[in-house]
Amino acid sequence: MTRFMPEGDNGGGSTMKHRSWAALAVAVATMISPNVAFAQKGDNAPAQIVFRVCNNTSNDALVAISYQPVNDTRFNNEGWFTVNARACEDLVTSGNAYMYGYAEVRNNNAVYWSGDHPLCVQYPGPYAFWSIGTTCAPNQQIRNFVVLHADSEGVYTWTLDP
Repeated sequence: MTRFMPEGDNGGGSTMKHRSWAALAVAVATMISPNVAFAQKGDNAPAQIVFRVCNNTSNDALVAISYQPVNDTRFNNEGWFTVNARACEDLVTSGNAYMYGYAEVRNNNAVYWSGDHPLCVQYPGPYAFWSIGTTCAPNQQIRNFVVLHADSEGVYTWTLDP
């Protein structure tokens, strides 16, 4: 089970899969927060969400993330972030409460954490590119990402469990 949790929550985690494209369940964090005022411009801007990945395995993981910046139709795709074994890393901050994650064990892409939302990744990494939809460039491949959703601003954690 995948959980996208407020900082400090120790419950649940995602389940590692061995090359099966089965969808992972997504648990949604609770609490909703209104937009916060953006003081420099006086406009309303969305609350900021920090996307954190915690790797509870004994192997280093490589993580790909994707999200749509607020008021943009394109996906910002970035990877491969290294999250060391038994460590946590803050990977991105966004105003969009929906983020997408895919992870695999370093040097063993047969062991991975996936969901059911297809997006493009690029091998080898690191990579950063913009996309619309799931049409991948020739040097990219489709992977099924976990859909992560935060209901309030703050730090949220995707936990990679063995």
